[in-house]
Amino acid sequence: MTLNVLVLESERGAADAAVDELQAAGHHVLRCHEPGAPAFPCNALIDGASCPLRSGIVDVALTVRKRPRSQPAPQEDGVSCALEAHVPLVVAGSELMNPFVPFAAAVIDLTHDVVGVCEQAAGAPLPRHGDRAAGALSAVLDVHEVTGLAPTVDVFRRGGRLHVEVRGANDLDHGVKSVASVRIIGALRQFDRDAAGIDVVFV
Repeated sequence: MTLNVLVLESERGAADAAVDELQAAGHHVLRCHEPGAPAFPCNALIDGASCPLRSGIVDVALTVRKRPRSQPAPQEDGVSCALEAHVPLVVAGSELMNPFVPFAAAVIDLTHDVVGVCEQAAGAPLPRHGDRAAGALSAVLDVHEVTGLAPTVDVFRRGGRLHVEVRGANDLDHGVKSVASVRIIGALRQFDRDAAGIDVVFV
C-alpha cells in the first residue's frame, strides 16, 4: 500500500536519505517546509502552498533527528500538528533527551529500516482510540446486561478513516450491535475530530 508520509527533520538535510528511501519504495513524501526554506512560515501560511494535514490524507509522520536535543527543532513544528491530528509518529534518532519519545509509535536509530517501520506504524492499531472504543462497547454491554463475553476492540487508520474491528462479540443480537456501533462512533468522533469517517465491523 502506498503511504502519504509527512517528513520532518531537526536540521536541514537530516531527512534526505529517508526521503530517498521512502520515494524509492513508492511512498509519497509530504513536507511542512520545502527543502531549503526557513522554519517559518510553514506551508500552511504560504500563498500557493497548503498544509499536508489539512489538504489531504497523512498516514504516518516521520521526524529525523541527527543529534540529541531536548526540545523540538523549529523545522519539527509539524510534529505537534501531526500528533494533534492523531497521526502515528515515527522518530528516527537517539532516544537520549528526545521529547517525542512518549508520543511516538516507534523510535529507531538512523541506520534502521525507516520504510519498514513507517509502514508498520501506519498499519498498527491505535491504542488510545482502541481504549475509548472498548470503553464505549463495555458500557453498552453493561446496560444490556450482557455477560460471558470478553470482546476486544482494535482501531486502525486507513485512508484517513478509522476502521474499528470488534472481535468476540459476534453473538450479540443486531439491536445491541447497532447501539454499540453508534456509541463507539460517538466516542471516537469526540476524541478524533480529524478522521474522515468511522467504520465499525463485528468480526
